[in-house]
Amino acid sequence: MGASATLKAIFRTLAHQSAALDDQIDRLKRANRKLGQEQAAGMHALRILTKPELGSDWTGSKARTFQKKRDVAQDKLRAKLTTSVDSYQQRIEAKIHELQLKRDFLAGTLAMAYEASDLLHKGEKAADTLEHKLSKIKGRLF
Repeated sequence: MGASATLKAIFRTLAHQSAALDDQIDRLKRANRKLGQEQAAGMHALRILTKPELGSDWTGSKARTFQKKRDVAQDKLRAKLTTSVDSYQQRIEAKIHELQLKRDFLAGTLAMAYEASDLLHKGEKAADTLEHKLSKIKGRLF
C-alpha cells in the first residue's frame, strides 16, 4: 500500500475512532444527567412521603415502633439515593475522563497525520521522514 493510501486509511480510522469516542462520551453524559435527575426526583418523593408527621393522636408503643421503622426506611432510602447513585456517577465521570484522554490522544495522532500529509506533498526529499512518520502513526493506531 502506498503512502497516499496509507494516509487515507489513517484519516478514515481516526475519523471513525473519534466519532465512536464522541458517541460514547455523549451517551455517558446523558446517562449521568438522567441519574442526577432521578436522584433529585427520588429525594423529592422521599420528602413528600415522610412529610406527614405523626400527630399528637399517635402515642404509645405502637406509634414509637412505627416511627422507628419509618425512620429506618427513610434512612435506607436516603442512603441508597445518595451513596449508591453518587458512586455510580463517579464511575461514569471517570469513564468519561478516560474517553476524553483517548480522544486527545487521537487528536495528537491526527496532527501527526497532517504532518505526514504535508511530507507526502514534498516528494522524494521527504520520503524517509514520511515513512518514519507513517510507521509511528500506525504504531499508535493499530
